Amino acid sequence: MKDELKIGLALGGGGAKAIAHVGVLKVFEKYGIRPCCVAGTSAGAIVGAAHSLGQSADEIFKRLAPFGQKRFSPFKNFNLFSESLIKDKMINASIQNVLEDKTFDDLKIPFIATAVDLENGEEIVLNKGPLWKAARASSAIPFIFSPVFLDNRYLVDGGLLNNVPVDHIREYGAVDIIIGVELGGMTSRQFISGMVWEKYYKKPRTFELYPSFITRWKTNTNLMTHILLRAIDIMREVSQKYRYEKAKPDIFIKPNVEAISLLDFDKYEEGMEIGINAAEKAMPEILKVIKQKEEEKRNQMVKSAVEKTPEV
Repeated sequence: MKDELKIGLALGGGGAKAIAHVGVLKVFEKYGIRPCCVAGTSAGAIVGAAHSLGQSADEIFKRLAPFGQKRFSPFKNFNLFSESLIKDKMINASIQNVLEDKTFDDLKIPFIATAVDLENGEEIVLNKGPLWKAARASSAIPFIFSPVFLDNRYLVDGGLLNNVPVDHIREYGAVDIIIGVELGGMTSRQFISGMVWEKYYKKPRTFELYPSFITRWKTNTNLMTHILLRAIDIMREVSQKYRYEKAKPDIFIKPNVEAISLLDFDKYEEGMEIGINAAEKAMPEILKVIKQKEEEKRNQMVKSAVEKTPEV
C-alpha cells in the first residue's frame, strides 16, 4: 500500500548541513518509503536532484564526500574583486560530480528547484535544462557564491524566499502525504553568539595582544558573512511560516545540525549520521501517518464503489 500512496518530499537549504538530507533518504530506503516527487531549495536542490535521478543515498554520499575531504576553506578560495566571497570552481565541480551532465529529461521522478530572480525579486521554479545549473542557481547564496545567469535571469539562492518548498509539493497535485526536511537557517544564533564573544569579550592571549592584520581580517570577514546570513534568516521567517500554514505539510523532519555551519563541508560524516538519527526518530510518526492515509484511501475507494453500484 505504501507504493500506492503518493508521498511528496521537500528538502530545505543549509549549505554543508544538507548532507543530513542524505541520511534521511537512507532511512527512507530502509523502510521502503519512495517519494513520487521532490522539490529542493539551495543545497537541498542538489540532493533532491540526485535522488530524483535514481541515485541511492550511499551513491549520493560517495559523490559528495570528495568535496568535504578537500577541507574547503573560504580563505583558501577567497575571490577578490568579483561577485562573491568564494570562487565558483570548487562548488561548480562538486555539483557536477553529483549530477554530471544530466538534465530534467533524465529524471526518474518529477523534481523542481527554486531560485530567486535578483532583478525583480520573484521566486522562480526551475524545471528544465541541465540539472547541475539549476541546482547551482538554487544554491547561489548572496555574497558567498556568485549569482547564476540562467534563461535570461540573474538568479540567487531560493532560500531567500522559500527555504523548504513544501508549497510547491502541494501545488504538484494529487499528493497524499507531504514531508518537509528543515535544516534550520543558513547560520545559527549560537554561531553568531560565539563570534561576538570571540571578538568583543574573550581576553586575548599574550602573543595576540595586538592581533595581526590577517587574524583581524579573518575574524571580521567570518563575522561579516554570518551577520549577513543571520539577517537573511530573520527576514524570511515570517514568509516561511505563511508558506507552511498554506501548504499544511503532514510531517517535518528537523535534523539537529546546529553544530555544522554553512561551510563545514568536512563534517559530512557527522551530518550524515545526524540525518539518519533524525529520520529514525521521526519514523514512528511517519508510519502512523502512512497508516492513517492508507485507511482513508481504502474508505474512499469503498465509498466510491458503493456510490457507483446501481440500485436493483
